[in-house]
Amino acid sequence: MPHDFIDYDAAEAGLDFTTLEGWGATDAHGRRLGANNYHLTLDGAPFPVVSGEFIPQRYPEAEWRDALLAMRDGGCSVVSSYVFWGLVEPRAGEFDFTGPNDIRRVAELCAELGLLFAPRIGPFNNSEYLLGGLPPWLYGMPLVERSNDPRYLERVRLYFERIAAEFDGLYWSDGGSILLVQLENELAHAPNDWRTLFGYTATDHRGPADGDEFAAHMRALQACAVEAGITPPFFAMTAWGLPGDVADLGYLPTYGAYMDLHPQPGGNHVLTTFQGGEYPYRGVLPTAFCELGTGSPARAAYRPMTPAGSMATTALTRFASVESLFLGYYLFHGGTNPVRGDGFGWTTKEPAFPQRSYDFWAPVSEFGERRESFHRSLPFNRFVLEFGADLAPTQVIEPRDPVLDPEDARLRSVVRAASGSAFVFLANYGNNVALEDRTDVRISVALSEREVSFPRRSTLALASGATGVLPVGLSLGAGLTLLSSTAQPLARLGTTDEPLLVFHAAEGAEAEYTVAEVDASAVAGDGEVFDETDGATVVVRADAPATFTVTSGSGRATITTIPTAHAEYSTIVPTTAGRRLLTSDAELSWIGDDIVLSAIRPLEAPPLHAVLRRPGFGDDIAVTLPAPTVAHTTVRVEHLSPSRVLLTVDDVAADIGELWLDIAYTGDLVRLFDADTGLLVGDDFSRGIPWRVKLGRFESALRGAGLQLRVEPLSTVVEVPNDEGILLDHAEQTEGEARIDGLAFAERVSAAVTLEDVVAGIAAGARV
Repeated sequence: MPHDFIDYDAAEAGLDFTTLEGWGATDAHGRRLGANNYHLTLDGAPFPVVSGEFIPQRYPEAEWRDALLAMRDGGCSVVSSYVFWGLVEPRAGEFDFTGPNDIRRVAELCAELGLLFAPRIGPFNNSEYLLGGLPPWLYGMPLVERSNDPRYLERVRLYFERIAAEFDGLYWSDGGSILLVQLENELAHAPNDWRTLFGYTATDHRGPADGDEFAAHMRALQACAVEAGITPPFFAMTAWGLPGDVADLGYLPTYGAYMDLHPQPGGNHVLTTFQGGEYPYRGVLPTAFCELGTGSPARAAYRPMTPAGSMATTALTRFASVESLFLGYYLFHGGTNPVRGDGFGWTTKEPAFPQRSYDFWAPVSEFGERRESFHRSLPFNRFVLEFGADLAPTQVIEPRDPVLDPEDARLRSVVRAASGSAFVFLANYGNNVALEDRTDVRISVALSEREVSFPRRSTLALASGATGVLPVGLSLGAGLTLLSSTAQPLARLGTTDEPLLVFHAAEGAEAEYTVAEVDASAVAGDGEVFDETDGATVVVRADAPATFTVTSGSGRATITTIPTAHAEYSTIVPTTAGRRLLTSDAELSWIGDDIVLSAIRPLEAPPLHAVLRRPGFGDDIAVTLPAPTVAHTTVRVEHLSPSRVLLTVDDVAADIGELWLDIAYTGDLVRLFDADTGLLVGDDFSRGIPWRVKLGRFESALRGAGLQLRVEPLSTVVEVPNDEGILLDHAEQTEGEARIDGLAFAERVSAAVTLEDVVAGIAAGARV
């Protein structure tokens, strides 16, 4: 088995900070949101961000609150959202901010839920959307889009003025949720494809390729926005594919990275390594990430099911390769493309995309299901928010023998270090070729005042595909310092005198902690304790929550270790007794005064006995989720043909709002139609697995004429020559079957425990 020894010279590590004058805003209470040359700040302190993209114009407004709750449950502190100009101004001069275009309501909901909001208003967006969100009528006007053409800027000004009216009073400085506004997207990089609407003879345009023209246009857009009344604390721009220098433009530069854009093997496996040379404004402006790829858009030629490890590794290697505190994902919550006009005006960028689905294989599906990647990313998101202040002063340092070639089979790593502390980032994901399990990893970090080597009393292993963040010299509070640990930090709770820190490690692994300048007698609780010359080492096994305390002259610190599987199903909630970490084997949501446990269960399944765990505070709470209430006979299934099925519900008393369906099929794609209107409401390119749909979203159709499922066979384009052999036309030739193989109905069931009961249970050690 491979033996890995990784050492770092971080003795000189550290950062010099410079305040960015003119950046940020002050609220009515005197709080100051600002920035330095590495990260955002709040009242001078580091302000870490975890952002995820959710696009309300692609989601039913009745479900917006649920979607935003899922974002918060997934560890997002900021919600970013494209705003498609072409939807809010469908005809020149006619604006519509109602229904799915009610962007003001989104900002208000974010504020209600304690989330910040980052609208990305274009004018151009991309997002695999028709013309990148530009209004189709621009093509017929005597102007050049994405340029400083005065006629174009005048149309933009009118659009921005209406956006400003929607945002009025909702900025962070007003006590609202709007943190930043992004202008344009991938200027000079991504084209607006006019040919989608106007045929192959239409031109496309990527914006100015000249650096000076590029900068002039970004300045013009910001001036236009400010004059219109758009005044966020920060303006942002995408900073990849740039033709020139933008350091003095007054924008927060944001970046993206997608490992799963094309079938393997692919060149983007470089994202499995730590590479910090791609950020030219590093140390000049904060480096922010807005599009770390969670998945990839489905298209005819490629139907991705992006592994959770791909998302987790991309986030870790990009974030740790540069001194950033701004982690941002695209797409975090899937959606469904709207339609224009008569219901058949598709809004996809190209015909190769599904006409309705914009699922992206995101952590939360287009119907609100939480996928493996949702859970896999959660512990790292929590780490960034909970330990961002500890991470803020650290500089990226490569190991003495770094892995730069993605074909290199060794364990990838960097350290972010400053003075007497550091975080070691490990990635063991190969993408094109899986890396081996690591069974014996040894780490040595030379800091300014000491060299820390670990593990001391145990073995550090890292499974193939796994990632990790290990602390060195971490302040625990209460005057105590954690010299090293083989477990990843998850949460910092408790009080100044009695802090509680929660860590996680792979289930069954040994988690080791060495605390400086104490002896074994200062340690009480779970685990085996060893005296060291520079402190005490505690080793616990992470097969269940384990807790020990360390007492110092300044107080007492508690360390709780939980299995990583528990951390992936966790939430942090405010209670009258302080912030509490809870975990479960069911989905968890904090909604108002309740903790809600939920699961999607087959119809007629028995009640589900779940557990709400309170690591470090008290006994588990046993929670019973009820059995589904919808019967199999509730949905009438009429087989119209092997490839077509009609679904209807006649029972007026049945509660079908949380009814789900798994559709197993053979064919190229399946479409879902409202049988009354004939309109397409959903579609899926086959990935070889059942398509999971929330039928409850279409309750009115089910109770009316019904929903029709229609599977189409695989087809190939065949060129058709005339008698002279000239290719003037083409036809589609079908291959294979189109068949519905099975339908499996399910229901999302849930049960709630009040925060008051959680606190009471902790105090009494009771079981509910």
